[in-house]
Amino acid sequence: MEISNNQSWYINPNTRQLTSNVKNTVIKDREAFNGSMQNLLNPVEDLVQVLKTPIKLAERSSLNRQGNSVDIASGSRIAVNDGYILTVKPQGVEVSGGDNPYDTQAYLKAQKMADSLATLLRNACGNMHTVAYSQEEYARWNEGVSDVMGYLGIDASKDFTVNGMKYSRNGNGWYESQADSEAKSAYEMLKANNRTYTYADERTRNQIAYISNYYLENTTESLKAAWQKTLEETGVNPFPQGFSSTLSQLAMEQDFATGGNDDIFGSDLESSIAAVKKIIERLENPLGAVTEKNAEFMEDEKTFYTALLNNLA
Repeated sequence: MEISNNQSWYINPNTRQLTSNVKNTVIKDREAFNGSMQNLLNPVEDLVQVLKTPIKLAERSSLNRQGNSVDIASGSRIAVNDGYILTVKPQGVEVSGGDNPYDTQAYLKAQKMADSLATLLRNACGNMHTVAYSQEEYARWNEGVSDVMGYLGIDASKDFTVNGMKYSRNGNGWYESQADSEAKSAYEMLKANNRTYTYADERTRNQIAYISNYYLENTTESLKAAWQKTLEETGVNPFPQGFSSTLSQLAMEQDFATGGNDDIFGSDLESSIAAVKKIIERLENPLGAVTEKNAEFMEDEKTFYTALLNNLA
């Protein structure tokens, strides 16, 4: 869909789509929205709170070269490059010393190791789950961790353990804790389940209900009943996170064509059936190239709307 440059656009929080009319940005049901839709906003760690929280360090420092593991306690002093010392404290890692105060590059290298080690320790004790927010940050963190582990006598080219937390390289080559890896696996499983209606968790079902109610608000009771029946029969989630549904796309196109009317189903059975047929037609004749991932979802959509059409007959 092409949006003209002189046309305003806004985000409709009820559907996660664009709208041409600011009136459509009003949340239909504030209580339901807060309970089911707010978590669609990607959470970002409160870094201020993370940095204020003391790091849970080991009770005493120790090194196990055979097991490639190290325990780091408060007060640990690590001699690194060019005479610099990294001192570990519950508040973070401090840099001191240095052979040449005018050697900026040497100081920056020591500071990078201090920052990387502090982040690693916060991650190891569970205070911090996201160690970087870009590939550049990950590369810098990875290099700093590798360097400081070398000074500690740890081989970072293979799995290593810091304060009881095991670290390995993930598919991107970044160091990742066992806890984060397990959490990601669980999250991927959750996402897979939530792409269905059958195995979706309660919050995802609430999201499906909320978005469905937005589009079905002014339609017939017949369509509302057929919609719920289709959800249960097909087990398809028509609004999974990470995908733009065909219903939402067509509603948005109608919105911009009419100046804000995204009521695609209308108020009678005839218009509802016509809308469902239009969705199926778009699924069979997409406007552009379709990725493999989206093709799989579109097949689910086709199953859903074909069954919905049958349930309306």
